[in-house]
Amino acid sequence: MHSPYAPLPVTEAHRDRVVRLLAAAFANDLLSVEQLDARLAAAYRVRTPAELQQLLVDPADPSRSLEDWQRCFTAEGVVPERGAAVAVAGGFGVKGGWLVPRQLKVWAVAGGGELDLREARFAPGMTEIEVVAFMGGVELVLPEGVRLEVVGAAFLGGFEYKAGAAVEDPAAPLVRLSGVAIMGGVDITRGRREHKNERQYLAALARATEIQRGG
Repeated sequence: MHSPYAPLPVTEAHRDRVVRLLAAAFANDLLSVEQLDARLAAAYRVRTPAELQQLLVDPADPSRSLEDWQRCFTAEGVVPERGAAVAVAGGFGVKGGWLVPRQLKVWAVAGGGELDLREARFAPGMTEIEVVAFMGGVELVLPEGVRLEVVGAAFLGGFEYKAGAAVEDPAAPLVRLSGVAIMGGVDITRGRREHKNERQYLAALARATEIQRGG
């Protein structure tokens, strides 16, 4: 049994998360090659969550974490309470670093819309998104770092959700997504944030695999 006085053990999921954050930081020029290699090696060596978290300190500003710029949530008071995205015999498209209202209504009637929320920020706690597609379609892309609850129905249409990786962090924002598709379609997926240099990101993950294997 784990002693209540001993530090919690580091799981492989914890290590994998930090490795991906380090790879993303390298892909966005926040770490040099030397800094990346040193931190990746340490990620497979440290034994406590505190030591693992220390690897995410921003070398350019020790008061900040490399995780800060990748977070998908923001302060409580800056997020609007309500908002809407509507397409009637037309279309809409939303992407980039916008603030998602706590209650967001999305309607597509004889039209279509795309909401790419990978760069968006959510309020702490719960965000409710209601999607209605009537003879139209809505594509919704959520970031990897949010928890998600989906309750949807379809009549002569489709309401599809591709789960992706589960988020177990209880402090992560919760998105409760509900709605209906009538002779239309709703497609919900997860996606990670874009990187400044995708090749560097993949190279960093490959380097992490080599280090883990002792190469």
